[in-house]
Amino acid sequence: MASEDNSNLEALKTSMENLNVQQQPSSSSRNDAASGNGVEVTCFTEVVDDVTLHLQIIHLGKQIYAWIGCNSGKLGHLYAAASTRPNNTASVTCVLGGNSDNSGTGIARRLVLKTGLNIMLASNIPKNSPLLEGLLRLNSQKAGAVASISDASPVHYIVKIELFSLLAKNAVEKYESGVFEAGGYTWKLVLYPSGNKSRNVKDYISLYLAKVDASSLPLGWEVHVIFRLFLLDQNKDSYLVIQGQERRFHGLKLEWGFDQFIQLSTFNDSCYGFLLEDTCVLGAEVFVRKERSRGKGEVLSMTKQPTAAFKHTWKIENFMKLGEKRQESQTFSSASEKWKILLYPKGKDFGMGTHLSLYLAVDLETLPAGCRLYADYTLRILHQVKDRKFDLSGKAKHWFGASRSESGWTRYVSLDYIYQPNNAYVIKDICIIEAEVNVLGISTPF
Repeated sequence: MASEDNSNLEALKTSMENLNVQQQPSSSSRNDAASGNGVEVTCFTEVVDDVTLHLQIIHLGKQIYAWIGCNSGKLGHLYAAASTRPNNTASVTCVLGGNSDNSGTGIARRLVLKTGLNIMLASNIPKNSPLLEGLLRLNSQKAGAVASISDASPVHYIVKIELFSLLAKNAVEKYESGVFEAGGYTWKLVLYPSGNKSRNVKDYISLYLAKVDASSLPLGWEVHVIFRLFLLDQNKDSYLVIQGQERRFHGLKLEWGFDQFIQLSTFNDSCYGFLLEDTCVLGAEVFVRKERSRGKGEVLSMTKQPTAAFKHTWKIENFMKLGEKRQESQTFSSASEKWKILLYPKGKDFGMGTHLSLYLAVDLETLPAGCRLYADYTLRILHQVKDRKFDLSGKAKHWFGASRSESGWTRYVSLDYIYQPNNAYVIKDICIIEAEVNVLGISTPF
């Protein structure tokens, strides 16, 4: 029995050596890299009464090893390792020797529920037993992630952050890296140094991969990728690598990553080497698995609290000398949109010769292709003597876009009425027209 235990221990040590030098595949081997070949480690932290227990399940070929780290006021700092038996059970004493007792029975029950492995914790395990030293203490099972160790630097992008603590002190909730290229697409890293508050994350660093310049891609695009996010252990010059499931980036989902990338207490603890001299190093690898273009679609975004309406005044001189030709105001802006007023002094269509025609038009040259705007607008001809209640006013709502870029009234006001001197809408051959525009929503294709 002793020889078998010794052989198991030697096999475990050999496997750990392989784990520490495992190289990440290069970008030239996309299929191998994307398939996640190499050592797979699943980790979580469990708290039972005063005991904090860290478990790593290491998958190596046909055998699985379980590594345990335990911190307890009663038991001290305990470390253990065991290989699984054919019936998927293990006892730490079968590898390390010593007599087990019942001190870990309650913890063992929790582990059975978590992992399916029947593991016992012995209180007299030597403290100097080999261990991964808690490097992978994250709850990666919840995020559907796989954690591993790599001596190879990330092939696509590296971010070195100096004076990391100043991000929080200066209330920097979000940091976006520079743009990098991978797989024919452009990307960036998005870091929340104190956790992504919009997703109610506390006590963790949040890290994501985001697609950049999506507007330049064809309508209906989508790209499936496997990506790895890196964090350098500066003590050992090796990287903690977190790889998630294959993710689909598209017009409605431009960002994927990990809300709980690493616990802040672990990150800030210098014994792990992630933050030394207030400096850390992050990185990313992105491997495109497939691409495709779907059917057309659109996103409708309504404005919850519209901003104050924008007003533009157009003063027209020599008004009575204008002929049938359409007149246009100068282009004016309302937020990011541009507009102009269209005037037909002698009327248009059914108003020709009898009425003045008046319209509001969006400037299509400044409107993205396929985009439509829903606007609440008012067009007025101002009374130049009395107060505003005597203005001629027309109010409407309209979807402005390439198919219908203008909206208004063919018969806004009769020519006889507006030209009467006593009405004071044209004085000294001057007419004043005002536009008021409030954008309520925007429809954007994807």
